[in-house]
Amino acid sequence: MVEQGTEPKITVSRNGPYRVEGRIRLEAPDGHAIEAPSTPVLLCRCGGSNTKPFCDTTHVRLRFNGTETADRGPIAQRQKRYQGQGITIHDDRSVCSHAGFCTDNLAQVFKLHQEPWIDPLGATAEAISAVIRQCPSGALSYSLGDSSEPVEERSEPTVTVSKDGPYWLKGAVQVRSPDGSTYEPRNRSALCRCGGSKNKPFCDGTHWHIGFKHG
Repeated sequence: MVEQGTEPKITVSRNGPYRVEGRIRLEAPDGHAIEAPSTPVLLCRCGGSNTKPFCDTTHVRLRFNGTETADRGPIAQRQKRYQGQGITIHDDRSVCSHAGFCTDNLAQVFKLHQEPWIDPLGATAEAISAVIRQCPSGALSYSLGDSSEPVEERSEPTVTVSKDGPYWLKGAVQVRSPDGSTYEPRNRSALCRCGGSKNKPFCDGTHWHIGFKHG
């Protein structure tokens, strides 16, 4: 458990690691806690560290370009909405990490290589909401009934080091840039750690294409 400071936050350092502060649980893919070797906790984001998930300054040798390119506009303006029976699916493609939980687990709603790729009438509201809650990037969310407010489960602030993939964030973890500006908070998000995303600091699925490995 990272406990430096009080406000859970992750700062994207300029061309360097993520600086993790506040009360945030750091865990392995199997859910077991990872003990940080020191504080502040510095997590590798160039993909080259020999001490993953922690930074070993390899980014300096690699001359890592970690320039942030993600859209800072309002999430609501990026989302497409799909109205179903008692449920509305909200889809923000700009932050999708392509984990595949949606298409793998509910193919009658989330359809690969089709447009529109979402059929909100393909399953019950209960089935759809259960799958959306598994979306680690927060690209998918949902609202119920006539409400337009997305439903989010309260979660302990957590950083999960996914296997051969991004850092999955849960809970009220603020992501900020070196200049102090922040991204609109979301309960779920995925941060790039392979170094190759074109939507930094967020994952865009590049780790799949470059064969990134955890260790």
